[in-house]
Amino acid sequence: MPNFPQIQTGSILHQDLQPAPINPDWILEGDPIAKATTLAIATDNTLSCAVWECSAGKFKWVFGLDEIVQILEGEVVIEEQNPGRKVHTLRAGDIALFPDGLTAHWTVTKYVKKFAIHRTIPRSIAWRAKRKLRHLLGLVTKAGVGC
Repeated sequence: MPNFPQIQTGSILHQDLQPAPINPDWILEGDPIAKATTLAIATDNTLSCAVWECSAGKFKWVFGLDEIVQILEGEVVIEEQNPGRKVHTLRAGDIALFPDGLTAHWTVTKYVKKFAIHRTIPRSIAWRAKRKLRHLLGLVTKAGVGC
């Protein structure tokens, strides 16, 4: 029997979210508790989507892949950790793109829930080795883990 493409389905409303702990070294204030679930993954593993939620707290996040989010509930204040240090407040209905390699501080005042689309780009062996070293040193998240 041939292997034909199949539609994957999920729901942002009816998913059991699993613990998706934030790196303890990245927590700046409070005790944010994060949960997530992956809804679908492309067969080549370069594209996926997920639902993620988090309770109040402030933490650093280093994006290990490109991520587009739509805030479903709650609010988050995000401060870019680059020379411009631009601050963004995202609320239900807002959409944002976070590029691979961006470092930002997230402040969740009460609760936030987001739908996320993740994109990874196939990279050279040298690039992947450097990324693995950065991951081992705690400088970047493992691609596809959490949101």
